[in-house]
Amino acid sequence: MAQYVTTVESELTASCTLNLPEKRNPISAAMRSALIGELELLRVKPSVRAVIITGAGSAFCSGLDLEALAAQATLSPAEHLADSQSIADFMAYLAAYPKPTIAAVNGPAVAGGAGLAMLCDITVVSTKAYFSFSEVKIGFVPAIVGVYLQRIIGPKAAREILLSGRKVSADEAVSLGLANKAATPDDLLRTAAEFADLIARNSPAAVTATKKLLYRGENGSIEEGIKSAVEINAQARSSADCKEGVQSFLEKRPPQWFS
Repeated sequence: MAQYVTTVESELTASCTLNLPEKRNPISAAMRSALIGELELLRVKPSVRAVIITGAGSAFCSGLDLEALAAQATLSPAEHLADSQSIADFMAYLAAYPKPTIAAVNGPAVAGGAGLAMLCDITVVSTKAYFSFSEVKIGFVPAIVGVYLQRIIGPKAAREILLSGRKVSADEAVSLGLANKAATPDDLLRTAAEFADLIARNSPAAVTATKKLLYRGENGSIEEGIKSAVEINAQARSSADCKEGVQSFLEKRPPQWFS
């Protein structure tokens, strides 16, 4: 049986590698299950404060396994709906994952694979890589990823990219806000690790609360976002990490986090 995702842990961080390079790391049901399984193991480890996700071989992720999709042609409408819901659940899981995630996009990120890359908190893309929401080219619809894409880069840019199905270069992805930074292939993992290390040195409790706040703000009204912000702000003031952070700053020493 293939090991769909391999994980390596280092000081305060971990790296998950999609590991089916011969098929360009598609997000099949098996791959989705494997990645969620690895992320769940890392979620409960206090020693892991940030997670890098990358791909083995020449591609980051090719999206749905088209051979598997073709084999599903005889499924009933209810079965198609259930499989589609499982993809939506996978994307929602990534968006709401409590620990910071950094995508190291080493090669093409296509369709749902582009969705995986952009749903990480930080996205670093190789200058040799590209994004492509190419579903319309094969008569498919960029439905689930399209909802996220227009929230990230805006409706006008999203319409042009989704309707054309064209490739988006690394530099354009950064300019659109689809990625945070472009790096040479040799520097990609080092750059992703630098982001992970910067985040990992902060208060884990504060980082988790910030992620929760941002998620709520992105998925609700301004009023709901402000309400959550007030509650989380008040809770943070009395937390052990906040007290330690303020005291260590005043005493000019590194903080010793409790969480």
